[in-house]
Amino acid sequence: MIATLPRLHAVTDDRVLGEAGGEGRAVAAASLMAAAAAAAGAALAVHLRTRALTGAGLLRAARSFAAALGPTGAWLVVNDRADVARAAPARAVVTGRGGLSARDVRRVAPALLVGRSVHSGTEARAAEAEGADFLVAGPIYPTASHPATPAAGLDLVRHAAAGGGAVIAIGGLTPERTPDVVAAGGWGVAAIRALWDAPDPAAAVRAFLAALPASDAISLLVNGEPRRARPGTTVAELLRDLALDPRAVVVEHNRRVVRRDALEATALADGDAVELVHFVGGG
Repeated sequence: MIATLPRLHAVTDDRVLGEAGGEGRAVAAASLMAAAAAAAGAALAVHLRTRALTGAGLLRAARSFAAALGPTGAWLVVNDRADVARAAPARAVVTGRGGLSARDVRRVAPALLVGRSVHSGTEARAAEAEGADFLVAGPIYPTASHPATPAAGLDLVRHAAAGGGAVIAIGGLTPERTPDVVAAGGWGVAAIRALWDAPDPAAAVRAFLAALPASDAISLLVNGEPRRARPGTTVAELLRDLALDPRAVVVEHNRRVVRRDALEATALADGDAVELVHFVGGG
């Protein structure tokens, strides 16, 4: 089980991201979810899933989301495109039927977590056998996103969770249905319309989180801005989360400069203050 995996996953579709060449809508969507992520922090992940954008368009959208979500601590996840996820950068890649295996994704993006989209207990067991870090299982309930696909029900969550890995349920999820998913062994839930189409997405995020088990987190001040992180986070991990090269950053932790060889060993605690000075060499 990945203790740091967010509980709530907001998944985009082509309506959210816009048609090919319409990355401006993706920028607006990133800003919308960033406002919701400010309260959710590391409990929220945003998945970019689209069939409309080109690779270059998806990368531009991913970078918009990475920039918007970064200060909040929320995760960026890219579906299917390990190359885009690595370049954005994202925290994880999710692949599905016909996509790269977990082993192949790690050859392209070895630093990222790998999720697999599964639709049956058999697919769940196969994904675990190939080394997937987490599973996205569904559809659990009938969903407008895939109206022709029969709902698998909570048995799919139970079968997928039987292997001991983290399972994110998707398909027709609402805050009211979320406790049933957790009771069936799910780690968290994913939604499209219930979040993106909500009159107030931030309120929808809060409603889902209230129905999910609380995730422990610590509060930090990073360059004067509030940020949440998982307990045990080190300075080196914070820099990776912020996509900063430790060779080009001077770190001050509670007013003491952290040597580069101590970044991995310096753990952060609730209430800590971190100042980062990023510099670029010239010649």
